[in-house]
Amino acid sequence: MHPEFDIIFAGGGTTACVVAGRLAAADPSLKILVVESGQHSRDLPIHVQPCQFVANLAPDSTTVSFHVGKPSEHLNGRAPIMQCGRSVGGGSTVNFMVYVRGAASDYDDWAKLGNEGWSSNDLLPLMKKIETYTIKADQPTHGYSGPIQISASAMDLGVGKQFLDVAKEYDPSRPQVDDNNDLVTADAYSPWYKYIDSKTGRRSDAASRYLYPHSENANLQILVGKRVKRVIVENGRAVGIEYTNDAISCPGASTELITVKASKMVVVSGGAFGSPAILERSGIGASPILKKNEVEVVVDLPGVGENYQDHNGVFPLYYASDETTTMDDLWSGNVELEEHAAWLKEWERSGKGKIAQNGLDAMVKLRPTAAELESIGPMFQHRWETFFKHSPDKPLAILSAAAGFSGDHSIEPGRKFVCMCYYTLYPESIGTVHIGSGDDPNAPLDFDPCLFSNPADVPPLNMLYKKARELARRMPSYRGEAAFVHPQFAADSAAACKEADGPVPISAPDIVYSAEDDKAIEHFHRNVVQSTWHSLGTCAMKPREECGVVDSRLNVYGVTGLKVADMSICPTNVGNNTYSTALLVGEKAAIIIAQDLGIGDVDSVRRQAPLWTTCSLYIVSLVVAIFSFSRFSLL
Repeated sequence: MHPEFDIIFAGGGTTACVVAGRLAAADPSLKILVVESGQHSRDLPIHVQPCQFVANLAPDSTTVSFHVGKPSEHLNGRAPIMQCGRSVGGGSTVNFMVYVRGAASDYDDWAKLGNEGWSSNDLLPLMKKIETYTIKADQPTHGYSGPIQISASAMDLGVGKQFLDVAKEYDPSRPQVDDNNDLVTADAYSPWYKYIDSKTGRRSDAASRYLYPHSENANLQILVGKRVKRVIVENGRAVGIEYTNDAISCPGASTELITVKASKMVVVSGGAFGSPAILERSGIGASPILKKNEVEVVVDLPGVGENYQDHNGVFPLYYASDETTTMDDLWSGNVELEEHAAWLKEWERSGKGKIAQNGLDAMVKLRPTAAELESIGPMFQHRWETFFKHSPDKPLAILSAAAGFSGDHSIEPGRKFVCMCYYTLYPESIGTVHIGSGDDPNAPLDFDPCLFSNPADVPPLNMLYKKARELARRMPSYRGEAAFVHPQFAADSAAACKEADGPVPISAPDIVYSAEDDKAIEHFHRNVVQSTWHSLGTCAMKPREECGVVDSRLNVYGVTGLKVADMSICPTNVGNNTYSTALLVGEKAAIIIAQDLGIGDVDSVRRQAPLWTTCSLYIVSLVVAIFSFSRFSLL
């Protein structure tokens, strides 16, 4: 006899935690199994202490999976590496904890593809249901009683304030607002809020806020260190899964396959990498790929593993003055034990201090001005005209100043840094994720992110490098460029990187870049551009004939009793750090699944008034967005 559950989650990431937790609360008698390849995250410092997020990205980390893409001529022959969370809670337990929500039109785009119930108006009540927004009361698009805590910085490092102060004088055409995450503001500076509990100073992740509170329920079981090989499909219906030991979590352990049955439903929640791989090993995918990997075809579904998308990130470094407060001491490990003990005591007592910091306190959502659009060049013009111009709530990019270097400090020991982070939110390049073996669930994937395969994705980054550099060199902390993370300009170039005694005046002229300098910037971006850990889209919620994998109720085409619920279902990209969308997909999936199982409605929040008319404060935000749009309407 195989163990049997009502519902099995193949994957224990962010969305699975939301759904399983909501279902356990709605019906404690429901027998739920969550199968996760990573380990538990509950109360572990590397997960709950905000400052430790950088440790999860270390090369020897076991809390993330490293997916190596194919070498690409577009990246100067480089093979890009993409990370994704591998613990109970998934990306929510390892991410940077920065609070960014998508644009209203992102979800409206989903609805236009035939996904009823997924428009911004449909989803706004769930966005509010997710959060306890501690920044400011009575904001019409925010929630105040949800499980996920949103807070301001627990410690003023000063770098964020410098960034905003400089921007106010250097870039006065862009407003500075308290909230550019109201779903419509796309071109404004703002403090950068965090998924951190303001009272405890702990990370606010999906596992601790949704799933672990139900761990005493004997009907909820969580298996860790187990990798799902496939979904078992009998007579067109999903009836269970096969799993084995995860090679990283359980090195040297048996590879015996274990079968568990699901009487009602299987939900694949392996993320943008894991979910298409599970489906393909189950015989659900494009026939040529399945046959190549000797997998019997159960459902010929060509969209599986296609439509891979991410955001393109670059992180140049600048030296900071000795008196600048940064996270470099903590992140480098170069800190006195007594000082660290004092910080830890402060965090445990009050939830404040460096332990409760992620180093990111301010940012700008940016749409290009007319001059910036011109500087990006003609290659981007078509993308602007057809995608951005008539969607004024969509930012081109996010740019921020981070107080510290999250990488290897042995390159420049003892130095302090400011990192000017920028990433584009809607690249055109589309990649693929497929299995490399039909038999071994631990085998590397056949992954091609196709970064920069569309040449229009490169010029916006070139503009952002220059923009970030001009902001950085005016900040009081500025002491020059750390040349090892910058383009290699000629020594006699006006753009040559060098150390400095202090910032330039606000009114100083911008650096003038030569044609050779521009080539160096593009070469730099091809050498260093990387994932921002926002992978999505590989089991897209679209019509089957348009390479869709699931319908609007998350059902996998061609199989009953089988759904996908995670970021892989996103049919188009979203302009945010994707934790907010992963939570949203989870809340929506919980409602859908509860309805399908007949256990009642897990959502008691009624649909709100239309997004564009919620209240006068919201209209003010819309006016800001329309003003931004009007600057480009004649381009």
